[in-house]
Amino acid sequence: MTKVGSNIKKIRATKGLSQQGFADIFELTRGNISSYEENRADPKIETIVKIANYFSIPLEALITQNLTVNQILNFKGDKLMTEEKTLDALQLKEIPYINDNIYVQCQHGNISFNDQHLFPRLVLPSTSNLKLLALTFNSNIPHPGELPKFGEHDVLVFEALTETNFHLCEDAPGLYVGERELMLGYYRAEDKSMKLVLNSLKAPTLNFKSGQQFWKLYASYRHVQQ
Repeated sequence: MTKVGSNIKKIRATKGLSQQGFADIFELTRGNISSYEENRADPKIETIVKIANYFSIPLEALITQNLTVNQILNFKGDKLMTEEKTLDALQLKEIPYINDNIYVQCQHGNISFNDQHLFPRLVLPSTSNLKLLALTFNSNIPHPGELPKFGEHDVLVFEALTETNFHLCEDAPGLYVGERELMLGYYRAEDKSMKLVLNSLKAPTLNFKSGQQFWKLYASYRHVQQ
């Protein structure tokens, strides 16, 4: 068993949260929290990550250490706020990153491609006001043959499409993100709609009410072979 259960109990006591109050934050039940604290079960990894992020606690410390009250009190969001302001001033942005490990985890159903709050972050230069998403290219991701010659481990950065900017994406490379699926393609206008075309059989239509995500290629970073 990990140290998560005992640490949850200490976090609750330090923050003045009841079991129900703690459960509500993470969309769990009081019974879940009770079983964690009594070491009858461990939370799912995505729940552990959410707890660590919410309380600004290093993930490894939450899992492996018996945290003290002083440690918990010193894990504050103030430093994170300062870092965010510094990043803004330097025109740098923290971007959710689908690396090879995250891609495999999503393919196996351990997490979803929509769980971007669980993804690691890349800090990259950007002046975009829209959401960005980074992806390590690998040849297993469905993509058209005429896509620019990206190499294994190149990092592609995509900008979110919205109802106000999608008309600017025609003929641009793009990314479709579903709960369990990624797909690269080209945007094509067709019958007053816009589609991301992989091939003649696969071409999802942009629909901003469906919960599906569509992204346009914003930048790419080439991996230099050693």
